[in-house]
Amino acid sequence: MESVLRHALLLWHKEEAAVSKRVLSGVAVILFIVYCVWNIYWLAQRQFAPALFKAVTGLPAPTTGGTRALAKLCEGSLLESLRYNCMAVPFLLLLVASVVIVVSQLILGRRPRLPEWLWWLWIVVLAVAWLAKLIGDPAYW
Repeated sequence: MESVLRHALLLWHKEEAAVSKRVLSGVAVILFIVYCVWNIYWLAQRQFAPALFKAVTGLPAPTTGGTRALAKLCEGSLLESLRYNCMAVPFLLLLVASVVIVVSQLILGRRPRLPEWLWWLWIVVLAVAWLAKLIGDPAYW
């Protein structure tokens, strides 16, 4: 009887995980469609789309100002770059590292997967960037 109960619980957990994965996938698809429609709407008006997160919440995303920060850095304006987004360079380095890892795994025929330490590093960098953005001057949002 105990093994039947254990087997039933195991099946229930597997079904619950499958439903959760489907729901999460559905939400991700819907959010991606909203993001695309948002950008198409603004591009159709011949304008760059404002940040969707900021438009919805009034708050900057951790990556807000990243492109402007890198542009200012390329112009040699280090302080202005840091004002726009002090974590732009760490973001860029993490992005390159993540792409290299995923592409190398695909080339080797493995399932693409980021190591756990890299996920944690992304979380830390995003948290630091968001905190810095919220503490910083709203003129640079």
